[in-house]
Formats: sequence, C-alpha cells, structure tokens
Amino acid sequence: MPKNIRGTILYTSNQEYRRGQARGIEHFSITVHDDGSRALRSHCVIQDAPSVERDVLLSVTDKFHPLSASVKIRIGDTQEGLSTFIFSDSQIRAFGQTIDGNHYEETFELESPATFFVTHPIQADAWLVSGLNVDTSKPCVNLMKDFPTSSTDHRGATGPTIQIHENEIPIYYLGLEQIDVKAGSFEAMHFCYGHPDEDPEGSNEAGLHPRYHVWTSADGNGVLLKASVDGYMQTRYELVELVEGPLGDV
Repeated sequence: MPKNIRGTILYTSNQEYRRGQARGIEHFSITVHDDGSRALRSHCVIQDAPSVERDVLLSVTDKFHPLSASVKIRIGDTQEGLSTFIFSDSQIRAFGQTIDGNHYEETFELESPATFFVTHPIQADAWLVSGLNVDTSKPCVNLMKDFPTSSTDHRGATGPTIQIHENEIPIYYLGLEQIDVKAGSFEAMHFCYGHPDEDPEGSNEAGLHPRYHVWTSADGNGVLLKASVDGYMQTRYELVELVEGPLGDV
C-alpha cells in the first residue's frame, strides 16, 4: 500500500552576527508508491531579502531519477515564475513563465537519461544524493558535471527554465552515522558536495558552490535529516518534525 511521509525542515543562519536565528522553513510531503516511484511536494520560504517562496512538485523513479517537475517561485513580492519539466530518456521538455514575465517553451536533448535535476528544496537535495545509489559499506566520490537545474542561482531565485550547471561538483559519500535532530534519532548517510576537508568561500556569480554537508535517512526513503552550507552562505538545516503512515492517513 502506498505510504506518506510528512516533515518540516527549519532553516537557520550560522553567520557570526545572527548565529542560530531562523531564516526560513520548508514543509514537505512524500508519497511512496508500491512500485518504488515517489512524489515530493515541497513548500519553502527563505526570509532573507529578497525573500524566495518556492512550491515544487517532483516525481522520480524508484532510483530517484527525475520523471517530471513543477517549479513555482516568487521573489520578493513582485516577481513570480512557474514552469513544468517533463523527462524522457532522450530529452527534457519545459514550458512556463519566468520571474521576468517571459513565456517560453523549450526542449533540451539529452545524451543519456537524466539522473540529476536540481529544483532547490532542501529535501529535493537529499533525493539528488539518493539517486547516486552508493554502496553504503565504503566511502566513495561521484563527479557531477553538466547536469540540468531549474536555476543556477544558489537560492534558486532565477528562471525557472532548463539551465545547465557546467562546473564539476564532486559528491563524497562519507559513511553511515547515528545522528540526533529535533525530529528524533536516525541512522544517516553522510554526503558532502565538495571536498569535506576544503572550505572554499564560493561565489553565486561564478557558479562556485561552497562546501555542502548533507545527512539523509538510511532507510531507503532519502529523508533530509540535517545539512549545512559553509563558505559565504553559512546556513544550517534541521528536520524538526517527521510523521509517516498509510497514504490518506498522514
């Protein structure tokens, strides 16, 4: 029987002058179907000006590879964009309206089926690493380059359109850990976007992302437990609520 997983992620700052202060929140709901495919519904708010409000619906295969997505973003109180993305083995089709008011329809040809599509909810970031299907018994590294995203902006505050992240990002799997967050105690898979021993400042303008640690549940559901972004961003994320049950009950 399909099940539902519902949770809340708190966004806080780790900048020296506002350490621990709330800077946003994310509410998400995951439906896990009997065939292993699943759908994520996520509502996210970043309060830092200009604020970013995001509504995302993302469907993936049993291997967490993208099938379709809808991304709606509102920047400040004046700009709003909404786009739909549909994946096949050979292409991505997209149509919608950008935050600049431009209506568009486009097709991007793929050399191989997409395994990675960035839509910018923190829970969706957890699904990105889930799609790597690593051997949990040993550390490893995956090199990701030229992958599609709805926005190359680090806050996802442009587009939404098909954009390609050209810079290579190594994603390290560091092993299993037992961690405690406000939502409970979990066995976690620890990943790091970027080398775990290096802390570059990063730059949004240059497309260089700071080091990004992500801990996801090791139960096969890929639930985001906690995360942190270093460098110029200095942000923290923590799962503060989690419930699970049959579809329709939760």
